[in-house]
Amino acid sequence: MAKGLWFVLGACAAAGCIGNIGDGESGAVVGPTDDDATNDGVPATVMHRLNRTEYRNTTRDLLSTQLDPAVHFPADDISFGFDNISAVLSIAPVQLELYEQAAIDLAEEALFIATAAQLNHYEAENLTGDNGSANNGAWALVSNGAVTLPFDFVAGDYVVSARVWGQQAGPDPVQVSITVGAQTSATIDVTADANNPQVITTSVTVGAGTQQVGINFLNDYYMPPEDRNLYIDWIEVEGPMGVVSSNPIRDEIVFCDPTDPTCVRDIFSSFASRAWRRPATESEIDALVTLSDVAFEQGEDIERGLELGLRGILLSPHFIFRPELDDDPSSDVPHPLDQYEMASRLSYFLWSSMPDQALFDAAAAGLLQDDAELRSQIDRMLADPKADALVDNFAGQWLLIRSLDDHVPDYATYPDYDDALEIAMKQETQLFFREFVLGNYGLNQLLSAEFTFVNDRLATHYGMSFSGGSQLEMTSLEGDDQRFGLLTHGALLTVTSYPNRTSPVKRGVFVLEHLLCSAPPPPPPGVEGLVEEIDPTASLRERLEQHRSDPACAACHDTMDNIGFGLESYDGIGAFRTIDEQGFAVDSSGVLQGVDFAGAKDMAAIIESDPRFVPCIVEKLFSYALGRGVENEDEPALEAVVTAAAESGYNMPELIKLMVTSKPFRERRGTATEEAP
Repeated sequence: MAKGLWFVLGACAAAGCIGNIGDGESGAVVGPTDDDATNDGVPATVMHRLNRTEYRNTTRDLLSTQLDPAVHFPADDISFGFDNISAVLSIAPVQLELYEQAAIDLAEEALFIATAAQLNHYEAENLTGDNGSANNGAWALVSNGAVTLPFDFVAGDYVVSARVWGQQAGPDPVQVSITVGAQTSATIDVTADANNPQVITTSVTVGAGTQQVGINFLNDYYMPPEDRNLYIDWIEVEGPMGVVSSNPIRDEIVFCDPTDPTCVRDIFSSFASRAWRRPATESEIDALVTLSDVAFEQGEDIERGLELGLRGILLSPHFIFRPELDDDPSSDVPHPLDQYEMASRLSYFLWSSMPDQALFDAAAAGLLQDDAELRSQIDRMLADPKADALVDNFAGQWLLIRSLDDHVPDYATYPDYDDALEIAMKQETQLFFREFVLGNYGLNQLLSAEFTFVNDRLATHYGMSFSGGSQLEMTSLEGDDQRFGLLTHGALLTVTSYPNRTSPVKRGVFVLEHLLCSAPPPPPPGVEGLVEEIDPTASLRERLEQHRSDPACAACHDTMDNIGFGLESYDGIGAFRTIDEQGFAVDSSGVLQGVDFAGAKDMAAIIESDPRFVPCIVEKLFSYALGRGVENEDEPALEAVVTAAAESGYNMPELIKLMVTSKPFRERRGTATEEAP
């Protein structure tokens, strides 16, 4: 594309002129911080930028693309335990540059026109051979072997060619074959020499996928001073022959003849409305058409004009952000979200992605303020595989499943830990939580559920009998005092340990912070952590008891440590044990909330019956759903949700329905501004 177009596109995106938020027609967006003044149970909130996961999923569902530009984006900041909290999803200049490159790549892929057979040329000296070396602009094979290249085939017929010659010696000419994957051509005599190279060819029919293309030297001969060698100048792969492939992404976007100006408007209107997750206005479509016209002014064709318009749509703040607009942004009177904003809140909560056509249709029909319709949509959406986003993104962060990827146990201490075990641990907790998402168990059973998922590798690690193979299967834990509920999962026990030993403190903090929403305060200034050198002959339990003998430490550690002691029967990678790493007998007894417990099962029952337990789960889900922390004004609504959820046995689908139909989820407001004196 002409350099001038890059400048126009970049400048337009940076200024927000494509679908500009606050353009006077669509209203203005409110962007206070999460701790601004609140009113009538509906706190103000910051405009929500798509995080990396949401961007990835949105481009996937919008364009059916296999590209993943988000992998290059900076990591998203985390607040309240999640990476989708709007107040910390800022945007840096370098990120805008990455958004621009992503828009370029996505638009080029979307509008690519597949043509007839493509000729792909490769200079052999730039490839590699089994032997020999690059020599005078060719590759010289000095003994039997091949020069190969991997080629990504589309299913069809191809012609493979090579320009070759031989250093002739002995009674026979140089002999060659051409291979494509498992297919091998007939033997070809190469009678040519360096003064008169010859082109050899073969035709093949292949399936889709990457296969090795090779030019093979078959009959090496060496009888000094005679030496037979093969020289390969280049290799060409042409095809698929006689086929004009379609681009399904383009076919969906370009649904009419783009040489018709009316069609261009229709294309931009349709694509922008889906990308921006609400109907594009006439003025916005005018701006896109004007942007595409820049291509013609630079001497480009209609294809470049379409591509420029698509880039503008993908660089718009209406795509990169999830705007919720207020007609009067200075008013702090709550009002319902519009239908399309409600569709987006719902889809990004359950799917971490854009609304599908059914949600768009419901929004267009004005149905998304109706409780019955919302409940029906939630049932439909939870049955969709995209609802695995709740497992991957909500539970993945809340239950620390994601953290397993970054935890590396010490091999000398835990030689049994390997990739297969790590994968099985991660999948166990994912599949376990998915049962709650499906509504098969109540959330008040999270710590006592008598089932899990294991395969042969994980079962061996847990000391369980299992007759299956490498696939994880649901397994009953009825009557098992070692494995039950979430707290005995290997993934959680591993990430709440140090690489070379368990950490009662880390495990205690996890329970307090993630399951009871009662995170302990940071240690006072000058208070040291557990010093390993304190009485090295003592057990870990004894050293922790010495540590909290300091009154400054005892207030927090009395609770944290006792929770951690209850899980000491599980080592740093979650295996059950009776002897710890130092050779001391494990003591997993303790006192929690004035109640004695003898081990993990008793302790889990105390936590599960704690009046903070279910409300904490609701609070975590609420923060994830709305992308902000819980404010004081939210408390009455959350209490009502908890009370109503009890009637369903804390069934998660019912809990989600209660949350979505609550006032904080369905409404928003502006921020009152003080008049100048």
